[in-house]
Amino acid sequence: MIHFGLRTLKDNGTELVFTYGDPDFYCRTGFAPVSEAVIKAPLPLSHSEGWLGQSLVSKEIEPIAGKPHCVEAMNKPDIW
Repeated sequence: MIHFGLRTLKDNGTELVFTYGDPDFYCRTGFAPVSEAVIKAPLPLSHSEGWLGQSLVSKEIEPIAGKPHCVEAMNKPDIW
């Protein structure tokens, strides 16, 4: 399901994807730990090792200025 979603995002022009979760799980699907020096998380992280990302167009994620936002359903500090 994750691979299908990533393929769909790529086919629709998405270049970068980020998630917050278990690195042991998400690293098996191409995600890798991302430092907040590269891109800030939308909310404070309770487990910094869970901030993960992947480029759908290149091998390295370049630093990104600004602060991202997340979908409304996940925009709850208590789950971050």
